Amino acid sequence: MTKKNQTREQASRFDLNSVRREWDVASNAYADAQERGLDYYRLNCFGPAMVDACGNVEGLEVLDLGCGIGYFSRQMAEKGATKVIGVDISPNQLVHARRLEEQERLGIEYIEGDAASVIYNLPEASFDLVTACVSLVDMPDPGRVIRGAHRVLQDRGRFVFTNTHPVTDTKTREWVRDADGNKIGLEIGDYFDESPIVFNWISERYKYPFQTTGNSYTLQSWMRWVINAGFVIEDFIEPNATDEAIAEWPGLDDTRIAPTFLIVVGRRDGRVKPQVD
Repeated sequence: MTKKNQTREQASRFDLNSVRREWDVASNAYADAQERGLDYYRLNCFGPAMVDACGNVEGLEVLDLGCGIGYFSRQMAEKGATKVIGVDISPNQLVHARRLEEQERLGIEYIEGDAASVIYNLPEASFDLVTACVSLVDMPDPGRVIRGAHRVLQDRGRFVFTNTHPVTDTKTREWVRDADGNKIGLEIGDYFDESPIVFNWISERYKYPFQTTGNSYTLQSWMRWVINAGFVIEDFIEPNATDEAIAEWPGLDDTRIAPTFLIVVGRRDGRVKPQVD
């Protein structure tokens, strides 16, 4: 056991069909937690930080990869993006995304499919901004998705993504606590083991437990994918929660002890050519 809401183990299968099936099962519990405000890492830590990292999006055309129930797609539409397309592999996740779109009428279009395939069927240089909010870590081939993001961006367009932090989100990890049970440090291991991990989500925040599988690539792998795709890295952010957020949600205290998420901002620059695989 590592995090309060997760146990993790070695994955025996990690492909598009298994990912789709797992998130279909998880969708109702995951959507319920978000809509009740209980997904506090997303809603009170990395989500707002990622919105800030995107900057002014008024008038932009945005592609949101691995959109889930549409949290970040809605953020972009609410901030003034004129066109937002969300892509997700799970039809059940998109049931919730489209239900919320019916309620809010933000003009978001949702496409069902694998991001690594959908992105290569879209016109080249057709978006100003591509986003992925803690979704690349759920994809079997994130390097291909990152290259696809470069392909569909206009020159000077940006790719902004958030991941769990690969340095601390390892197979072996355990919080070090003081005599009163307060977190004071984090022990990690198996950092260089890049095989996929099964996460068992067990928490009172979710109305039933569910299981998902994700990748566990090193920071080096992620940065090389971004650089080799042709992006110029403009920013690298390790968000942590504010005092106010921690006061409301004490579980966010661990974001002040060790980096739990990272945000990467890449810019497509026509003068920089992608490296050929």
